[in-house]
Formats: sequence, C-alpha cells, structure tokens
Amino acid sequence: MLIEQIKLENIGSYRGDNIFDLSISSSKKNVILIGGENGAGKTTFLNSIRLGLFGCYGYGYKTENKDYYKRVYSYLNSNARKQINEPFSITISFSEVENYRRYSYTFKRSWLLKDEAIKEQFSITKDGSHLNEAEADIYQSKLKDFFPPKLFDLCLFDGEEISRIISENKLSSYLQELSTVVFNLDLFNSLENDLTSYLQQAVSENQLSVLEKEVVELQGKEEEKFNYVKSLKNQINNDSEMIQKLKETSSSIKKDFETHGGLVKEERDTLNQQMLEIESKRRRNTDHVRDFIQNLLPFYLNKNLLCAASKQIQAEEKLSLFTQLEKELTIEKLAGFSDKLPSVSSGEQFAPALKNHILSIFEPEQNGVNYIHNLSPSQRTEIAVVSQTLEKERHETYVSLLKENRQMLAQAQELRQKINENDSASEFSQMLQQMEQIQEDIYKLEKRMEQNKISVYEEEQLLSTLQSTIEVKQNTINQGNKKKSSFAIAQNIKKLSTEFQKLQHQKKLQQVQIEATRMLNQLMRKHQYISSIRINPESFEVFLYGQDRDIIAKETLSAGEKEILLLSLIWAMFKCSGRRVPFIFDTLLGRLDKTHKRNILIDFIPSCGEQVLILSTNSEIDENHYELLKGHISHRYLLEFDMEKRQTSISHQYFNFQEKELTP
Repeated sequence: MLIEQIKLENIGSYRGDNIFDLSISSSKKNVILIGGENGAGKTTFLNSIRLGLFGCYGYGYKTENKDYYKRVYSYLNSNARKQINEPFSITISFSEVENYRRYSYTFKRSWLLKDEAIKEQFSITKDGSHLNEAEADIYQSKLKDFFPPKLFDLCLFDGEEISRIISENKLSSYLQELSTVVFNLDLFNSLENDLTSYLQQAVSENQLSVLEKEVVELQGKEEEKFNYVKSLKNQINNDSEMIQKLKETSSSIKKDFETHGGLVKEERDTLNQQMLEIESKRRRNTDHVRDFIQNLLPFYLNKNLLCAASKQIQAEEKLSLFTQLEKELTIEKLAGFSDKLPSVSSGEQFAPALKNHILSIFEPEQNGVNYIHNLSPSQRTEIAVVSQTLEKERHETYVSLLKENRQMLAQAQELRQKINENDSASEFSQMLQQMEQIQEDIYKLEKRMEQNKISVYEEEQLLSTLQSTIEVKQNTINQGNKKKSSFAIAQNIKKLSTEFQKLQHQKKLQQVQIEATRMLNQLMRKHQYISSIRINPESFEVFLYGQDRDIIAKETLSAGEKEILLLSLIWAMFKCSGRRVPFIFDTLLGRLDKTHKRNILIDFIPSCGEQVLILSTNSEIDENHYELLKGHISHRYLLEFDMEKRQTSISHQYFNFQEKELTP
C-alpha cells in the first residue's frame, strides 16, 4: 500500500480543506517530511489516517456505537462544530498491487453533526468508480486481512513507544507480536481460537463423549498453566535484568559517594561495629571496677587489719581445737589406751605424758590467746577467701582500666563524629538512602525470583503430568471409532496450526537474524561490535554475540544502541515478510546521539521501503540533519498553529532555515 493523498476537512485543528500530497516521485525519493512544533497537529494527522482507513474497527469496535462517536466528536474541529451544517471528512487515496496490477482506491469517511448527534457516511472509489455497499464491505474485509489496524500500529514508530519498550524490557513480547502479525500468523491464531470455541461449544451442547470433554477441559487447563509458566519466566528474566541495572546504579552511586568522601554502608557498619565493641569493652571495665569498689575496696583499704584478724582467727581456731582435745583426752581414756600397748611398762606414767605431748601439738603459739571473733567454720572460710583474693589484687590494675576507658571514650566520640559529619551532608544522606533503597529492592527482586523459580519448577512438573494425561486420553480417543469425528479433526487442525506457526517462526527468524545483524552493524557507531543476532523462536528472547562468539549482555548497550537494535529487528522483519507498507516515524531520533542520527538518516530511512513518513520537530531534525536527508525527500510540509485563529496552517517547507531553498 502506498498512500497518495490525505484530505482533512474540519478535523482537529485543521479548519476547512487541508490536503497532503504524499505521492512518491521516484524510488530514491521515498520520504515525506512533516515538520511542526509540539501541538501543531502532527498527532491529529496520524489519528486521521487510522480513523479514515478503519473507522470504528480501528479502535476495537465491531460496529459504530456511542463510545466510537464520542471519540469521533473529539476529533471534529471545535470552531466548525459551532456552525450549522459544516462538513467533516477524512479522504485517503492510496494504491496497491493486486494480481500484478496497481489499483487506486479512495476512502472517504464523513460525518454529519446535528445537535451533537453524529451520523457517519462512508464510500469507496476504485479507479474512479464507486463501489456499491456489498463491494465496499468485501473490500473492507479484505483490507482488514492484508493491512489490519494492528499492522498499522506496528508501521507507526513512535519514539516514545520505542523508548518504553526498551526501558520496560518488553523487547521479546513486542517481537513475538510483530512476527505474528507481519508473517500473517495471526490468521492461524484466529483459527485456533475459533477451533477452541467450537470445541468448547461442542462440550456445552453435549455433542462429545465424556472422554472428549475431559480432553477439552484439560487442554484449557494446559493452556492456562503454559501461559502462567511463560509469564513467570518473563517475570524472572525481567527481574534478572532489573537486578543487574540496580547493581550497576548502586555501583555508580557508591563510586560517587567514595569519590566525594562519603562513607558507604559497609564502612558505616564497620564503624558502628567498632563503636559497639568499644562500648562493650568499656562496660566490662566499668563492671570490673564497680565490683572491686563495692566488694573488695573496704577490705583493700584495711588490708593490714584484715591480716591481723586472719591471724587472730587462726589462733582462735587452734585454741578451740586445743580446748576440745583437752576435754576429750582424759587420763582414764589414755590409761585404757596405754594398757593395750605391750611396749609400755608403766601405764601410770605414760598417760599424763601422752596427753601433754598431744596437747602441745595443738596448743596456740601465742601466749594468752583469748576469744575475740569466735567465728563459725563458714565465716572463717569467707574471711580466708577474701584474704587470699586481696593478696592477688593491685590497685594499679583498676587505675589502668579507668585510663583505658577514657581513651576508648575518646575513640568512640571520634567515630561518632565522623559518621555524623558524613550523614549530615544532604548529598551524602541522599546517596545513602538511594543505596539502601536499591539494596532493599534487589533483596525483594531476588526473593521474588527465587520464589518464581520454585513456582516454575512446580508448575512445569504439573504441566508435564497434565500433558501426559492429555496424550493418553487423546490416544484412547484416536484408537476408538471417533477418529474421523469433527472433534478429532478440529484437534488435529489445531495441533497442525501450532506446529506450522512454530516452523514458520523458525524459518522466518533465521532470515531476520541475518538481515538485522547486517543493518545493526551498518547503523552502530561501534562497527562489527556485534557479529550476530540470535532470536529464540519460542520465547523470542534476543541474544547478541561478539567477535569472539561470547554473549554480549543487552544491558551493556546504551539507550540509543538499544533503540537501534530494535529498529534493525523491525526493519528486518518487514523486509523478510515482503510486505509493502508505508513506514511512519514520529519523534524517532530523540534519544540518539549525533553519529547514530546520521547513520539512521543516511542508511536506515532510505532502506525502509517505498514510502516513509517522518514527523519531526526542528530540534530533532535540524538544518544539518535535513541536509543529510534532503536528497530522499519527495514532499515536505510545515505545520504551524495559529493561536489567534486556533487552527493549523500548512506550508510547503520545513522550518525557516530552509525557506530560501524551497519552492511550493
């Protein structure tokens, strides 16, 4: 399809008749450049193409309804709406090749407005002849097949949308959708959906056996579980990429933090740990000194008195023993004892002598010892323990502990001051908060990834069991008499469709990989940095390989390089599909640097196809960029919004810096 002309009559900010000639003068001049500042009417121009070609179908409505007319009403020129019987219309003329012959078509979609009620009229002209209602319906159905609204969306490259796809890690899902539509595989998706509806309807109408019903229900569960597993894997991949980005961000913040004298969290934790250790040791020292003061200091101060008391206690203990022995060792007892000794001849002389001898052993050394304390055995033991403890104690030890505490207190104050000085700086505090938040986000993502991996494993086990069950039941059905039933045929067609799509994706993506690699290396500033691109035909995940065949992580590419990668893949898919469609670029170059902009304008735009529409501001394609593109331009327009008249005017130029060179 080549769009030849667009006429807007009282649409949006376009008052009256406004005509855009979009015809291509030659294959080398395939660019129509439309310039305008923000709010000049570029978005209205794009919306008009969709509305004019597809009507309500372009916005997801099967028929014209209240919501559709509400949208249309918002597109009508506000000044014209105030007038009576003002016409509103969009006319699009385009050509396409059918059976090796090019035909010209004109779509005119107009609206009548009466008391805010809208009525739409639509007509189609083919090579100057009006099609009747039946012929128009047939052609509209045909248009939906070869150029559906979804394909129009994919031909419209919005720079902001491309940036969103890249920033939100939706490259795989976007490529899968693009591949399905561009290679006409969405028709097979529709077929499979219709077959599924048919099978479910057959179940509801009791047209299938119990076993067939079970298979349909199990297949529904299989599809749900498969999609769930797929979503989990996509979530895992997205989380993995996000973790990598967060780590890179944290590393960058940490580097800036250290460069400017800040303390990273690990260093702060180390300092805090040192402070805790100092405080713990100070508490131990203080407790040791306190115990000494409370328990031993009074005795230590009266150490000499305690020693005298200890000697007195020992003497009293000996006196107590002496007194007891004196009472117990009577002459009568010792006499009886002496009679038993054969070597003792005289018991009368032996007993007194033995008693005196024994008593002399226990007799206190001090003469005139008197009882002063008269302590119990346990009390004497306590005094002995205290006395022994004091023998080991030195007051210098506790003086040293007090000095050490003062030194450690100074160290702790120094550490605290260092942390406070760094934390008090607003930029350091913000960096610390950012790093802490990033670490918290990474922890949450890693935890979710781990849980999702466990869920994927469990769900895949259940999915495998479910698939085995389905296979067994299907084999049972196939072995019965229902092999030729509509159920079996529908199942086989659905399975064949799935396999066909899989093979087509594999076949087409092989060509896409080659073409995309070639275009990417042509556009990238780092020539031959990427030796090949590989696309997984099932997950559509993109893998990049360097010259040494090692995988290059997509995260290492800049935002501009990622955009070029996506553009290369899109271009390759359209090229390999053989579709002849117009390409529309809206604010395409915003995120690209000077070199990449140059490569896009010189190498990419001229290779896009037969027709390329570029909508741009003067900051995006400036005078230097215009010079690069000028040789490929067939028509150029400048949209300017008049604030007083509140309408858009169209001129045949591209901003003021080209005024001297261009002619209407």
